[in-house]
Amino acid sequence: MAVVNERKHILPATAPSAALTLREQVAKRDRLTQETGHYYGITELSLRDADPIKYERFYNKLHAAVLAARESARFVAASPGSREMGECLWGVTTPEGDTLAVSMGFLSHTAIFPVAIRYMADNDYDVNDGIEDGDVYAVSDGKTGGVPHPGDFYSFTAIVENGEVLGWAVGINHLMENGAPVAGSWATFSVDTFMDGLVCPPMRTGRKLKQESWWKAIWERRTRASTMNILDDKMRLAGCAMINSAAHVLLAEFGTDYYKRAVREVIEESRRMILDNMRALMVPGTYNGCAFRLVKYEGLQHVWSHADKNTLIHVRASVEPNENGLLLDTEGSSRWGYHSYNATPGGADAAVFLGMINTFAHNTKVTAGIELAVQRHYAYGSIYNPDYEFTSNANLWAQTVALNSIGFNAISRAAFSRGYLEEAFTIDGNWGAFQGAGTTSDGTSYGFTNFEWLGGTGRGAWCYKDGEPLVWAAWSQVATIGDAEEFESCVPPLFYLGRKLLPGYFGYGKYRGGPGNSSVHWCVDPGKHVALTRPNGGLSCTTSVGLGMSGAYPGPGSFMISARGTNLPELIAKGETPRDARELLEQVDSGRLRVDNLEIWKSDCPELALLDNDLFVDAAGSSGGWGDPLDRDPALVVQDLNDGMAPDYAFVSNMHGVVAQCDARGEWQVDAAATAAKRVTLRALRLSESQSAADWWRGERAGVLAKDFLPQVHEMYCQSLSFAKFDAEFRRFWQVPADFSFNKD
Repeated sequence: MAVVNERKHILPATAPSAALTLREQVAKRDRLTQETGHYYGITELSLRDADPIKYERFYNKLHAAVLAARESARFVAASPGSREMGECLWGVTTPEGDTLAVSMGFLSHTAIFPVAIRYMADNDYDVNDGIEDGDVYAVSDGKTGGVPHPGDFYSFTAIVENGEVLGWAVGINHLMENGAPVAGSWATFSVDTFMDGLVCPPMRTGRKLKQESWWKAIWERRTRASTMNILDDKMRLAGCAMINSAAHVLLAEFGTDYYKRAVREVIEESRRMILDNMRALMVPGTYNGCAFRLVKYEGLQHVWSHADKNTLIHVRASVEPNENGLLLDTEGSSRWGYHSYNATPGGADAAVFLGMINTFAHNTKVTAGIELAVQRHYAYGSIYNPDYEFTSNANLWAQTVALNSIGFNAISRAAFSRGYLEEAFTIDGNWGAFQGAGTTSDGTSYGFTNFEWLGGTGRGAWCYKDGEPLVWAAWSQVATIGDAEEFESCVPPLFYLGRKLLPGYFGYGKYRGGPGNSSVHWCVDPGKHVALTRPNGGLSCTTSVGLGMSGAYPGPGSFMISARGTNLPELIAKGETPRDARELLEQVDSGRLRVDNLEIWKSDCPELALLDNDLFVDAAGSSGGWGDPLDRDPALVVQDLNDGMAPDYAFVSNMHGVVAQCDARGEWQVDAAATAAKRVTLRALRLSESQSAADWWRGERAGVLAKDFLPQVHEMYCQSLSFAKFDAEFRRFWQVPADFSFNKD
């Protein structure tokens, strides 16, 4: 019996006996790669060398197919995150899920594709159920599919010729809402995967490039933004259908044998180029980094008592160049917990490769070659590789962005050491977003996630100039701050009163980071209900990354303000509405803005219900500095004062040791002699307040031996020291007795 697909190809219903099963294909790939040290055992790029024009023409057609899929299919979408911001990606892979070509968008997600395919292979999907051309699979699960968090949704469609799986077309996008108890796409306050929303292991949802009827009902019954999610699903599938068709055209033009060999050579070629790039850029050694993320659940988890606690997550990583590329080792990071900030290895990869791809695949094809050149060690039982299969990973970005920053900063330090100054800047992950759900007056329910600040993060300071505001996000390269207007229609009751850069909201140094930003949202006619939460990476009562570059300050964390029960109509009548967080607090302090309930949130907030004339203010996107603040050019300090970017003169004068006067025109002028003298004084004061490294070590060691830490810090050390590598480093540095243990009373 045969089936006929839409391209009129006649395909056998089952694979011929000569074709390898998916499990056998994955095993063969693994074996050949491990035995030879080359992808799939490709030691010679024979097709490329024999006819480079044909080889490049083959790849360019493949690459053009995924680019065309994105540019066409994203206009099928209803969600602004996919349509305008580029929170999406299309790609094509080998049978084993290894990336061959990708569009613009979520580049780092390419590292995850093989996870879902390996799961399908290990569970004999092709043997038990059969895989035919145009079969559609949905994936949003971290453990079985490698997906970073359930708010990212994947569609895989099979490319099958003569009964043999030759590859997969893949479409991804970030959903506006994914049906968790906490509305939005990042389910804060989840304690396990059962609270993460619509979580799908690889499951077939359609055939012949058409979804089954029941799949539409899933979106309608399990998510709050069903219309957008259904159209996003159609968008992903539309792009995959274009790629599927293009792959069959290539097979017809070049032949199956050429196709199967060429896709292997493409990956091996890019692997070699990436290794060359790593050797040229990285300086041998070990690049260590750390960051922290506070989880404040205490007092909020009344139903799940085992999660009613505060936790300090330790993000620990080292980058170590070697002959095979780089080793990223996260041993020493915290163990998994009953919170929403855990990651699976696939989710950790999605964060790690944000910086790796941008740095090392800039002059070659973006393929699985980058994954082969970066070895990853995620210790089993840690927050990046849980030994409990039901952990929540709904909001892993709130801490894995810091993992990316550690790796990216290691590369930046290497570039600086090599003299590549244009590539050396401070990388922060201090992003902002808010999410929630509501019910209109007529009973219509809706859910939303506002991504506007994802494209509006400040770039960290360069080693030779200040960072810029509102220009980038390491994890969403296509988004811009202009996309903010796209989200206004998604949250009907919220209107913008203002959106501004916040003066002084950056990391200080010889060169300061790009300033962060703030917006004020005004609730008008909320209908029956509207409430929101904030899933930010920087909402943690800590800096986004626990190190400055060359003596600078890291960027300050995110925060938000809820002002409920206000006299806003009175201010509107006077034209005095607040336009950012600083103005709102100034108006409250002066008594002009009266607020019944004012709360400043520097950590995760519970769902906040808003009524008429309530205000919600967010602030995020700050970034870190580079170099000693006392080395800053006084002219730049005065420029910030004159531009209004400095908070006040007294503060920056003490920060940078600059003396200036304000003239009759209201402009600041540097007093060069007084500045030089003040800097001498400040440096002397630093020395007088300092102590030798030996004295500092002895004092800190006494605190370590006494275990004089807050409970959350004590628990963090217990977890990190349960891993051998960090335990050895800790004992060696502090020279503690052999029987020392944080687990002892």
